[in-house]
Amino acid sequence: MRRLWFGLGTVGVLLLPGGAAARDADQESLFAEGNRLYQEGDFAAAAASYDAVIAGGFESAEVYYNLGNAHFRLGETAPAVLNYRRAARLDPANDDIRANLALVNQRLQDRIEPLPRFWLLSAFEWWMGLIPGGVLQALVAACYLLLGGTVVLIVLRRPAGWHAPIRRFAYCAAVATFLLGATLMIRESGLGRAEEAVLMAGEARVLSAPSEEGGLTVFTLHEGTTVRIDRRAGEWAEIVLADGKVGWLPLEVLEVI
Repeated sequence: MRRLWFGLGTVGVLLLPGGAAARDADQESLFAEGNRLYQEGDFAAAAASYDAVIAGGFESAEVYYNLGNAHFRLGETAPAVLNYRRAARLDPANDDIRANLALVNQRLQDRIEPLPRFWLLSAFEWWMGLIPGGVLQALVAACYLLLGGTVVLIVLRRPAGWHAPIRRFAYCAAVATFLLGATLMIRESGLGRAEEAVLMAGEARVLSAPSEEGGLTVFTLHEGTTVRIDRRAGEWAEIVLADGKVGWLPLEVLEVI
């Protein structure tokens, strides 16, 4: 799926949708139409326009964010959570997305206290979400150009008398290029990212086995709850909650983020 990066123009939590020009004229028109409908208060029609943008093969943090806003205004909790989380995956450093996700999470019926995490995992997630996507791409490009320029100067041994400082600068540029480039690659590819899903049904029984007949109800979940999918068995998924609870749900009640 190609990504269509609209300019981020959000103006506060759940006020106006963000966005600017799209690369494709038809998608730009659909996105602008969705923004207009949103501003007019026709949130259902706005959501349909944003869905059409995504169905056209484009995605961006902004269109998912706006779609989440529209569903939130319609009182549709699960779709709002789903789209905010999709937006957060594309732009984890965006404060508006995180604020709106926290806001809609307050409406969820299930209160799940996460288990303590190993500090290295927490530090890794912090670093992955520290730099906005566009800024990260610009930094990678700048470091790469600086590295190339310093290598050329080293080969030409110019300017005279600056060989040692330029060599040290080249080492720093190489480290920065590698670190930021690896961060960008991991974020763009989703390498090592757990498969997560949002419960779309109003209520669902989590079973001890992937079978309605052979499984016992171990606990109940409600719409909008985010779960991690550990494995699949036919039409069933073994899910894990942030608090460590495990069970099975039919895939039909889940929507993968």
